[in-house]
Amino acid sequence: MAQSVSNDALWVKLSEMDKKLDTLSEVQKSPVLIQEPAGNKSDFSVVKEEIITKINAETVRLGQSSDSHFEANTKNIETITETIQKVWNIVSRIRKQQREAVESQGKEKESCFNFWFFKVRKTSLMIAILGILIFVLTLFSMKQQNDYSLLMEEYYRQGMEMKEMKAENVQIKTYTDKRQK
Repeated sequence: MAQSVSNDALWVKLSEMDKKLDTLSEVQKSPVLIQEPAGNKSDFSVVKEEIITKINAETVRLGQSSDSHFEANTKNIETITETIQKVWNIVSRIRKQQREAVESQGKEKESCFNFWFFKVRKTSLMIAILGILIFVLTLFSMKQQNDYSLLMEEYYRQGMEMKEMKAENVQIKTYTDKRQK
């Protein structure tokens, strides 16, 4: 797995290498008073090659970091595209429902009774008729219950009067029986 290096660390390394290259270029530009031995030239070429390999390695690391950022950006773009597609589907469904609602309102006009001064929906009229019917049936049942309770009260009174009359008859009979004896 490649080591991740921050951009700041890469810039520090590159600035260090830039300083080294500047010092090397100054050394090469300065007049040479003493002739250098031939071995030094090979050292410069070795150092130069080291610097080039380090620069190449750092650019590869920087490229890998950029590649990972590119991959992350690609994934983000894919998720954003999916999210936009989902939102678009939802918006199209909402528009379809709105069109259906507008069409149903057009059909709703057909389900109304047009009187001279006002319009009444057929369902509202049916609900009103059923409400009136339930009200009438409730009143009728209350009337029936009232009549039944009045009748029961009348029968109860008649029963009580009959008991009183029987009690009086019994008393009269016992009184007459006592008299006859």
